[in-house]
Amino acid sequence: MNRRTVNKALLAALVSPGWSARALAKASLPDNKPLHILVPFNAGGTTDVLARAIAQGMSTLLKVPVVVENKPGASGTIAAGQVARARPDGTTLMLTTGSTATLIPHTISIKFDPLSTLRSVAVVGRTPLFLYAHPSIPAKTLPDLVQWIKAHPGKIAYGSYGAGTQGHFGGLILDHEAGIQMDHIPFSGGGPALQALVGGHIQLIFDAYTPGMEQVKAGHALALGASSPERSPYAPDVPTFRELGYPALEAISGFFGVFAPVNTPTEIVTLLNTTIEQVAASAEFRERLPMLGVLPPAAMTPEQMDAYVRKQNADWAQLVTKLEYKPGA
Repeated sequence: MNRRTVNKALLAALVSPGWSARALAKASLPDNKPLHILVPFNAGGTTDVLARAIAQGMSTLLKVPVVVENKPGASGTIAAGQVARARPDGTTLMLTTGSTATLIPHTISIKFDPLSTLRSVAVVGRTPLFLYAHPSIPAKTLPDLVQWIKAHPGKIAYGSYGAGTQGHFGGLILDHEAGIQMDHIPFSGGGPALQALVGGHIQLIFDAYTPGMEQVKAGHALALGASSPERSPYAPDVPTFRELGYPALEAISGFFGVFAPVNTPTEIVTLLNTTIEQVAASAEFRERLPMLGVLPPAAMTPEQMDAYVRKQNADWAQLVTKLEYKPGA
């Protein structure tokens, strides 16, 4: 069967309910070759848990092994570079936070352009960031916090899971919008930054729902705001930054997406998107989201995801320029 015949068979399969995901796989993915999903963060984190859930579902549908490999380092660019250089046959993918392709290219020096070397496949979740505060701070709301910082300059330090990350930019945006100046202390990851907050070594941190909200429930932190457009169903008592008068902080909301090498054929990307969308819509997958604080994804085609990623990249480029942030600063 030649390539054109394969394409026609695959397209017919996509619109024919009688075809299974396994039949699609045989039509396009290399035979007897496992799929590899690279995760640019350590095992056990939110991205890793999502990747393993997606891998399990894909393996069940496609009847092929799907292996998750953790490749942490350099804000996700080590894994991204490896995927960009991989054979574009659909067997090497990356599941990462959207910032790998949207924010990080503008904040650290990298040797490749994600937009020209990676291809969007599917979105698997959305994630807001929350502003957590140490309970020792007298202010218990964001407006009161801003007023307190203005009255006590130099007394507040916020941590992040790395310079140039969304957590870092949460503080930079708040500084700009509120007319304040906080000290920034970058850490090697979210875990060390959160522990510094709990220990009182820093006063604030912008971080994800998990494990920050666990510290709130334990009385070790306060949640002052969320970057999502609407209140999170997992934390309905926490107001959004828009409600509090700081809509610009919605920029630090993120998403989790799957990417492939840029030259991966369209029919393979379509197959992968269809399979991943089916997994992401399953009850088994959705049951995992609340404990992670991840919101269900809006269904997107690869083309829609690509347009979304490119817009996010352009928006971050403008914001980085507006805040006069210099890579490596």
